[in-house]
Amino acid sequence: MRGATSPERDRRIARREAAALEVYLRDEPLRCRGTTLDISRCGVSVNTKWRNFSVGTLVDVVFIQREGRVINLLRYTAIVVRHYDGGVGLRFCTS
Repeated sequence: MRGATSPERDRRIARREAAALEVYLRDEPLRCRGTTLDISRCGVSVNTKWRNFSVGTLVDVVFIQREGRVINLLRYTAIVVRHYDGGVGLRFCTS
C-alpha cells in the first residue's frame, strides 16, 4: 500500500482518458502545434516540440475536432503545471 507521501501517489482529482487529439497552443506571440496524450475534465497532457513553456504561464488551447468535412474549434484557457521533455501538462482554468 502506498503512503500519502509516496512519489507514486496520483494527485489528480479527475480520471484521465487516453486521447490523441490535434491541438494548438498559443502564448502570444508564440504558437505551436501538438497532440494530446491524455485528457480529463481538469487538464490535458500535450506532446509538443515547443520548449518555451514556463510553469505558471497561461496559454490558449484550441482543440481541432474533425467530423468529415466539418471542423470544430474548441477553445480553452489553461495554465502550465508541468514541463517535461517532449511536452507539457496543462490545467484548465475555470471562468
